[in-house]
Amino acid sequence: MAYVPDNLILLDTQIGGYSPRRWGYTTATDADATIVGAGYFSDGVTKGMKVGDLVAVVATTGPKYKLYQVASVSGAAATVAAPTAIT
Repeated sequence: MAYVPDNLILLDTQIGGYSPRRWGYTTATDADATIVGAGYFSDGVTKGMKVGDLVAVVATTGPKYKLYQVASVSGAAATVAAPTAIT
């Protein structure tokens, strides 16, 4: 499968100060390795994604969920990575 632009939605945004925006995305079949591929969210920047934003991905095929963070942007595309714990 591939990225479906209509499945990416902005869940909330901040007013004043800095807090990452939260995005939601649903996928039927894309695996973790596909989602973290370079530029997976091909129109992410166009939609307003910025480095540091959080993306909650939910699989519609079962109880699967993972949180990602925008790691980089290039042109109109955004690339995510799985965040690591702050220690």
